[in-house]
Parts: sequence; structure tokens; C-alpha cells
Amino acid sequence: MNPTAHNRGKFSRTDLPAAARTLSPAVTPKRWIIGKVGEWLQGVDSEGAPVVYALTVGSSPFKTLTSVEPAGMLEVMINPEAPAESAKVQKAIKELAISYGLKADCAYRVTITGSPPRGKGLGSSSIDIASVLLAIKELHGLEISTEELFKVMCRVERSDYLFDPDLIVVANPRDGSCAIVAPAPKCLVLAWDTDPGTVVETESVPHLDLARRSFSEEYRELSTMIESGVTENLLSAATRSAELNNRILPKTGFSAARKLVHESQNVGLIAAHTGTILGVALPQPVDKDRQKYIWEFVVDRYLVAPMVFEVGGGQGEMRSSGVAEFGRQSS
Repeated sequence: MNPTAHNRGKFSRTDLPAAARTLSPAVTPKRWIIGKVGEWLQGVDSEGAPVVYALTVGSSPFKTLTSVEPAGMLEVMINPEAPAESAKVQKAIKELAISYGLKADCAYRVTITGSPPRGKGLGSSSIDIASVLLAIKELHGLEISTEELFKVMCRVERSDYLFDPDLIVVANPRDGSCAIVAPAPKCLVLAWDTDPGTVVETESVPHLDLARRSFSEEYRELSTMIESGVTENLLSAATRSAELNNRILPKTGFSAARKLVHESQNVGLIAAHTGTILGVALPQPVDKDRQKYIWEFVVDRYLVAPMVFEVGGGQGEMRSSGVAEFGRQSS
């Protein structure tokens, strides 16, 4: 860590070197991170530490755009039309500055639009933070891996690894350790909010990790299924993880959704394990009749049209991100 790491001081541009003040502002809004819809699995390992296989997506109805430009002080605006809390993003910017010697250059005007609703299991905070960190990385031309950025995120709050949407990555959302386990299968996910009026604060439910410990043996088996990379195994593991999670964080209408999935063939039940979202994953090529049936089920049962997400579709480059492949993690 840079020796300035323990000298937090004030974050302004008054002492910024002239060369740094001439940085070209990244003012053009850019979609740095697409997002997620719940998880393939969220559980604990044999030691009780949390493990998350976020269901990252390649296409989402939420178009989160982020711009970062140098300014006289740190200003962050999220969803300007209905501003969201920005303290976590500000903390992440300062944490990055402290960790990589940018303390004197930590004043930006940050604008984020199209960020997903909070507390639903759509990764809104992680999207916001990861997007800003990537923008600052590009602004300064920093050579920081996504693995390192994820550790920064986890020092701010419990976070999702969302940098590589075409890969399945297992991560500890607290300490930032992570590893690639498989390419993500091509799927279509139809998702809906089971309880629009409820917000689940991720940091306020640590008891869920404790409750999950009673299922640690089964989580280990489900992890093996996910790491096989076989789509059928993935869908089965996701469904079972959702079922286990419903015992400790019940969702409205879960039984009907579970019945729908078990009566259908080759689909999976997707849950936001610390949120209110449920979804059904249909592998590509999608059976249009089955898609129509599930769509109508959601409309009839929940009185809302489902959100549509697309998963996978890339080449699954196992080393593109700087994150170690499962079984070959660097120590």
C-alpha cells in the first residue's frame, strides 16, 4: 500500500500538481458495468465465510451511465431526478485514492444515471461503485486489475463482483477474494419484484450468513454443480439455492414460482438472496412457448410485466480480467 495510505487529510484539489489538473475529464457518460439479477448461489463455505456466485448479465433493462470529471471538490449525484444516497460511492473514491497514492487528486464531479432500485438484489451499489472506480482508473491510466478494484469495493461495503458478465465468479463479498469458475451459460431471465414496497439493506442482515451455516454441506455440493459449467447443473443448483434461501428470507409468492419451475423442463429459479427479486432462467435457444407461458404467469400472479435480462453469450475468456481461474488462484 502507498505510504500515504494512513494520511487521510482533506480531499480537495488545492494542492493538486499542475500536470494532474490538466487531465482530460471523462465527461461523456459511459456504461461501465451492466449489472446482475440475483445470484446463481449464495451460501457459506466450510468455515462459515460467505460465498456468492452473482448472476451477472450482459443485457439489462437498467442502463446505468457514469461520468467523472475533475472538480474543485468531491460531488456525487446518483439518479438526479430522484437522488439516491451517495455516501458509499464517495467512500470508495477516497479508499481508492488512499490505496493508490491519489489522495491529492480525489475531487471529482460524478454523475450516475439509470442506477437500479436499491435493496432489491440488482446490485445497485456495486454497479455504482464499480463504474466510478473504472472511470477513475481510465482517467488516470492506472494499471489496477479488476480483482484489486473488487477488494477496494469490499473495504467499503459487502459487494458483488460484476466486472466480467460472461463469466461465473465465486467471491467472498467481505474480504474481496474471488476466482473464475466457468463461462456463464447463455440464458434469458424473466424477473420480477415480489415485494415492491420492501427494501433489504445488505449490511443489515449479517444474521443470514449465520443461518446459512446449517446448510453448509449442501452449499458445497451446489458449488460443485455450478463449477461444472454444465447448464443443467447450474439451473438445478440455482433453484435449490433459492429454495434454501427462502427458509431464512421468505419471498411473497415463492411457492407458486417454485411450482412453476418444477413443472417446467430445463429452467431454473433465480433469487436475490438479500433482496426481493425472483426470476426464471431459460437457457438459449429459448422455447418461445415456454417463455410466453412464464411471462403470462408473472403478469397474472404478480400483476406486472417481468423484467428481461440476458446472460452469457461471450467467449468466456478465462483470464481476461486478471482474476485467477478456480483451482489456480494466486496466493
